[in-house]
Amino acid sequence: MSRHSTSSVTETTAKNMLWGSELNQEKQTCTFRGQGEKKDSCKLLLSTICLGEKAKEEVNRVEVLSQEGRKPPITIATLKASVLPMVTVSGIELSPPVTFRLRTGSGPVFLSGLECYETSDLTWEDDEEEEEEEEEEDEDEDADISLEEIPVKQVKRVAPQKQMSIAK
Repeated sequence: MSRHSTSSVTETTAKNMLWGSELNQEKQTCTFRGQGEKKDSCKLLLSTICLGEKAKEEVNRVEVLSQEGRKPPITIATLKASVLPMVTVSGIELSPPVTFRLRTGSGPVFLSGLECYETSDLTWEDDEEEEEEEEEEDEDEDADISLEEIPVKQVKRVAPQKQMSIAK
């Protein structure tokens, strides 16, 4: 009794778009929402939070609000023009909707990152099958050539020459 199983694996590719927003005294909150039909597969990869050129010499605190509003906000950056005007963040992956708030300060504070959408790509299976066929053909051609058919070229060795130095 033999058992055969096949599995279909779909490859996912990511479509990335730049994202940015400004927080200031007039606009203290900003909510990121995914665009289009693929909101489920959307992620925001936050990369930089920085003060604008016209920022006052004051503390500007940026935080992320929870979706339900039950959990306390999380501070992600505290900036001051003379001390720390910019932070680069990595590894922060947020699912929409995400609300950013300028808790203290008047800004302007700029947020930037990548808006990523995962899409499945089924055409890779066809490409993979073609590559496997080409590899099999190459292996067949390599198997036809034996070592006996390859001529061996003999190389003459040059005798090493002794160098003599003059003693002073």
